[in-house]
Amino acid sequence: MDKRWPYTGIEIEKFGYRMLNRSNMSSNNEERKRRNDLRRELIDKFPRDRSYLLPALHFLQEKFAYLPDWGLEVLGWHLGVPASEVYGTATTYTELLLSPPAQKTVSVCDGVACRENGATQILEFLSNKTNSDLKVQKTDCAFMCSVAPAVSVNHRWFGRQVPGDVLLRLIEN
Repeated sequence: MDKRWPYTGIEIEKFGYRMLNRSNMSSNNEERKRRNDLRRELIDKFPRDRSYLLPALHFLQEKFAYLPDWGLEVLGWHLGVPASEVYGTATTYTELLLSPPAQKTVSVCDGVACRENGATQILEFLSNKTNSDLKVQKTDCAFMCSVAPAVSVNHRWFGRQVPGDVLLRLIEN
């Protein structure tokens, strides 16, 4: 039995009537649309197999710049992976963020290949040019050794970086 009278916006409760908040209904519809859109994207990009958990988490990170709770939930539903496993995987990798970044973040890979190809010089260069709204950090190996040294600007990775004006323009954009 439908608990809503047609076309009235009044929900039937056990002991009376309750008016539905129309703005709440529209926000629920927007939330549902956002979830369905993400679900369609995941269906297009990733098969329903738990082995795609990490690539799908990286996809969410790139799309939203962090991993929203609702996105993790949709991802778990799509892949058939329990929420505890999705959350555990998301918290294991330091490059994945569970909350929106507060400021512009630059991460410099500190793996062996990057360090040998100039990551230390990039860190020194950035520490001299840094302003208050820019957070510079070292990160463990980004597994981008073939394009070392690798630098991430707001969680988007770029390879073969050198200290200088090009890197500063990249950060400013």
